[in-house]
Amino acid sequence: MTDAHQRLAVFRSDSGITLSFGNKTYFIDASEPFHNIGCKSLDQGDYLPFYVEIAKREGLGPEFRDALFRMIEDLEKSEPSG
Repeated sequence: MTDAHQRLAVFRSDSGITLSFGNKTYFIDASEPFHNIGCKSLDQGDYLPFYVEIAKREGLGPEFRDALFRMIEDLEKSEPSG
């Protein structure tokens, strides 16, 4: 599987949330602080927090967060004002 074809899969159960991305799997136990954020994100159809959580677990938190913020800023600048 190439990087271009990796997809995030999210599964919610009573015991927590399972994230699958590429060949890695992450489990967020219902007792973890992020679980609440994850449930709200799923309800809203917002998957960005899961990518950030994966990056954090991989030790890429601050760099990944900063890169995402830069990308969001660039997108906002390129959107036509309306």
